[in-house]
Amino acid sequence: MFSLMRGSTPDAGNDPLDAISKAAALGAAEITFYSLFELSPTLDPAVLRELKAEADSLGIAIAASLDWLNPLRLDRHARELQLGDGDLARGVRRLLETGASLGMREMFFTIGTLEDRAGNWPAQLDAVAALLGDLKPVLADLGMRALVKTHEEITSWECLALVERVGADTLGVSYDPANMLVRLEDPLAAAHRLAPHITQVHIDDATLSFEGDISLRRHLAPVGQGLIDWPSLLALLPTARPLIELHRGQFAIPAFDPAWLASQPYIQLTEYAALIRAAHLKRDQAPIDQNDITLRLPAALALCRT
Repeated sequence: MFSLMRGSTPDAGNDPLDAISKAAALGAAEITFYSLFELSPTLDPAVLRELKAEADSLGIAIAASLDWLNPLRLDRHARELQLGDGDLARGVRRLLETGASLGMREMFFTIGTLEDRAGNWPAQLDAVAALLGDLKPVLADLGMRALVKTHEEITSWECLALVERVGADTLGVSYDPANMLVRLEDPLAAAHRLAPHITQVHIDDATLSFEGDISLRRHLAPVGQGLIDWPSLLALLPTARPLIELHRGQFAIPAFDPAWLASQPYIQLTEYAALIRAAHLKRDQAPIDQNDITLRLPAALALCRT
């Protein structure tokens, strides 16, 4: 039983019904859209009912993320603000209610980007925690939880602190291990830190390659050919729901820049050393075509079908 991101479904365009059909044909039990607005730009109840009925007939569920969730980046929240008559929390509530009407019990979100981390990052985390606190009774009434995604800008430690601050009844973790490499965290070690709160795990893989004098670069790889120990990870998270999401960002990491390292105090020496060693061992492995995500789909499907 696995979910497939709409953007990782081959030849799935902007027609949600076509994407649903293609995901079902690949054996997915669920298709996850990046936003509910992909299903209907106006969240038209009649359109949503029709899509759900068609999905039900194909034996596949519909899921969606909340996309961005960051009160200090309102430029990304035009649609939510419109839904909420200028109030972000009210707009997000509408999204949660819509998701619940389609049978969703969890919706993940992304806080920011690498550029956001370089700014007033602690204040952004505070604002997200406050917003989730405001939404706590809404989520409880709907029988839902929000999930913070381990995106490339956020550490496992920050995700854990956010869950503990907001409450595990309100917030869980959508664990994307390939993104932990960008933070120079060992994916398995980070999963151990977050394990009690992880209910969804993103399926993709990546390697780290040496680039220039001070950098590593994340290159995406088929599952089993990267640095992620998938057997151990899935054994650690036996109840987490797999979500195939094939990444596109490659990201340069200034892993040998003393100033950058000094600004990342969470990095653990043993994890850092293990990743450098792994990059060294795979130094002769040529990256596959990074622009063609379909090259990585067969291995991800095989993992999810076992």
